[in-house]
Amino acid sequence: MDTRGMGARPARSAAPGPRADGVVTALPVKRGRTDRVAVFIDGSRAFDLANVVAEQADLRVGSRLSADAQQRLLELDAPNRARDRALRLLALRDRSCREMSERLRSAGYDATVVSDTIAWLRDLDYLNDSRFAAAFLSAKAKSGWARRRIAAELALKGVERRLIDEALEDEKETGEGGAEAMEALLSLVRRRFGKDLQNDPDAAERRLAGFLGRRGYDWDTIRSVLCTLSAEAAAENGLTPP
Repeated sequence: MDTRGMGARPARSAAPGPRADGVVTALPVKRGRTDRVAVFIDGSRAFDLANVVAEQADLRVGSRLSADAQQRLLELDAPNRARDRALRLLALRDRSCREMSERLRSAGYDATVVSDTIAWLRDLDYLNDSRFAAAFLSAKAKSGWARRRIAAELALKGVERRLIDEALEDEKETGEGGAEAMEALLSLVRRRFGKDLQNDPDAAERRLAGFLGRRGYDWDTIRSVLCTLSAEAAAENGLTPP
């Protein structure tokens, strides 16, 4: 079969470029991926395709492929490659819909492929901004981030304000905010600055204030933490708290 009439070269997608016109010499199943085949042209491996794409194009050993036909096959396979890339990214960590969209766009996939991939992931619940916001909030709160810093970062990641507010409200209702959050923060800074506050209080307080400020805490909270830790350090040294 000669597939040179499969169409003109469409927009760029994330894939190897086409070779010069040639003949398909082998179509082995890709190692570790029974859903994909490797396409060899004139004896050398050119690119991979999803089985369904190869079957729909009636691709066989002996088929002659022009450069334009190769590009068309790669474009038809773009949604499959985008899904594969997205799943590999999610295997590393959860992501917001915007983060995933940006990663796919930066990989060269066009807007339609990106949009369809995001919809597919959301339908499978592999992408869920509500779940992402809750997990991000929990992880960053344990790292000492203030709620307003967390909210700002979630907004930058494209999470809707409504979902951010819901995550913050759920945190309050589960008892992870308020006094417990302050105690967790104090525990964190004690581990990081406890010894320094005893050995060089002035320098330690400056570094601690910067540490908390970078995590989004306002001055009232920073001052409260400093007062608490200064009092603890003074008590341990047998001094009267300032």
